[in-house]
Amino acid sequence: MWGLAMLIAGLRLGESCANQPIRGNVISVDRQRLPDGTISTPKTAGPVVIPDWFADEYRHHDFTRAANTVYVGIRRAGRKAGMDLTPHVLRHAFATHLVNSSASPEVLRRQMRHHDVSVSLRFYVHTTQADVEASMTRAFG
Repeated sequence: MWGLAMLIAGLRLGESCANQPIRGNVISVDRQRLPDGTISTPKTAGPVVIPDWFADEYRHHDFTRAANTVYVGIRRAGRKAGMDLTPHVLRHAFATHLVNSSASPEVLRRQMRHHDVSVSLRFYVHTTQADVEASMTRAFG
């Protein structure tokens, strides 16, 4: 579930290890769990819209965990699947999926909680040649 919070909501590791307030299908990111277990303000705060099905799961899960436990678990799951997986890779996948799903740059910026969309686009979105070709086909046939 912690990995899904990163992949579906774009939460950072420390944010996914703290129960965030949720209303409807909007998580209000306002805290993070530091490596020493204390709670502090997150790097960036704000609302994140999530799918209804995930909102139901989120409400019924206790996300309180030590960040290092979650990090090790995600790394272990990645190795088992033959991937180099980290929590931050999941956040990158979230941003890339939003762009590949035709989300506007403003939607991307808001969901990533960045002040400037160029950060989201430059550092988080990964584009392949196949992505470019698929976009051109969708746009022009």
